[in-house]
Amino acid sequence: MAWLEKRDGTWFIGFRDQQGRTNRLRASTDKLVAKGRLADFEKAQARGEDYSDPFKDHRGRPLDEHVADWTAELRQLGRDDMYIAPCKARLERLMSECKWAVLGDIDADSFGKWRETAVGNADHHRKDQSTRTIRSLSPRAKNHYLAALNTFCRWCIKRKRMATNPVADVEKVDESGDVRRERRALTADELGKLLDAVPDHYRLGYQVLMATGLRRGELLALRWGDVRLNAPHPFIQLRAATTKSKRADVLPLRADLADLLRKAKGDASDGDRVVKVLPRIPTHRRYLKAAGIPWQDDAGRRADIHCLRHSYGTLLSKGGVSPREAMSLMRHTDMRLTMRVYTDPRIFDLAGAVEKLPITLSTSDKAQAAQATGTDDKPAQQDQQDGQQVANRVAIATFDRHSVAVNGNAGSDEPQSQLRDLAGIGNKKPHPAGWGERAGDGIRTHDVSLGKAAFCH
Repeated sequence: MAWLEKRDGTWFIGFRDQQGRTNRLRASTDKLVAKGRLADFEKAQARGEDYSDPFKDHRGRPLDEHVADWTAELRQLGRDDMYIAPCKARLERLMSECKWAVLGDIDADSFGKWRETAVGNADHHRKDQSTRTIRSLSPRAKNHYLAALNTFCRWCIKRKRMATNPVADVEKVDESGDVRRERRALTADELGKLLDAVPDHYRLGYQVLMATGLRRGELLALRWGDVRLNAPHPFIQLRAATTKSKRADVLPLRADLADLLRKAKGDASDGDRVVKVLPRIPTHRRYLKAAGIPWQDDAGRRADIHCLRHSYGTLLSKGGVSPREAMSLMRHTDMRLTMRVYTDPRIFDLAGAVEKLPITLSTSDKAQAAQATGTDDKPAQQDQQDGQQVANRVAIATFDRHSVAVNGNAGSDEPQSQLRDLAGIGNKKPHPAGWGERAGDGIRTHDVSLGKAAFCH
């Protein structure tokens, strides 16, 4: 017979051996997983098999051996060193600073405590390391560490090295306010001035970036064989290995850009690079200065090389391209990224956009005539007088009932005469004798008839 028992947040399988001694096997921190392992244990007992801990062989192994196996498999799957090296470095730092030696040492509490006090080296590329700046680890960097740890733990689960992911419930840090390099979009006039300031040997690179939205690395990896200039509609066939998202996307080419590329290709072979070099940031800043474009605007947003991609996305939206088409041309999978990050509303003509609303606020001639003449071919002023008279007649009836109820004198004419005088306000025509007298005068209850006009008024 076997059972489940919970100790310090972990479920164990309890059973008695042939000598009657109680033994326990660690099952999982998840109750459902623990129930599944209990069922497997009972089936093994029924078959007369010896059920042991399935993770026993891996519990005592050093953690760095598991990390080495993980990175080796990543390399087999085609991941490059630009992805593997940071992941390995993050795991090694967590192992060192969190004091993790084996898989069982990994837990959410120790990671959370490390994340609170983790620091980053802001100037790790500086030659003089004694003057580097030490500051708290940025929210984005903390999320990168969590992502690497989650990926490693999920790999261990797939390879039957651990039962559950101990950091699966750890939430990411909010990084919405951690924008280190906020960029702005350039206007069409600024892009023209920048092209004029760029020398000839760099100009083609800038032109391709402005008209395709390619990233810097993607452009430098572009080969002439990727550019299909002889197609009915020229396009660029990107190779999956060279794109950020690892997708073989297709980018259409403008007619003028296709002409420029045909002239620039000459007798180059398909294996040659389209753009061999792009300027570094200091050189790019000199071109901005020559064009009269500030490096940073009032909001601190930069105009670096990548801002040309922002300009591309913004000008697509400004040119009337639908958001879905803009998302495809930007090669995004999330519409929000295209609209929020790569669309700068500051260069939009918002006043002109408001003028494009298909509505008419002015009234038609027929409506103006109706307002001038009223609803019954009478002047509007006369309509107002008639409505006032109806309301006054209702007031007379109400006052009469009140007077009878309070004074008990239904024959008093003084209050009625006062109200009759009020009812004639604004009526220029003389009233006939007995005007205002109603059926039922002199009795306790009046025959009051409230018409539709009274409610409307």
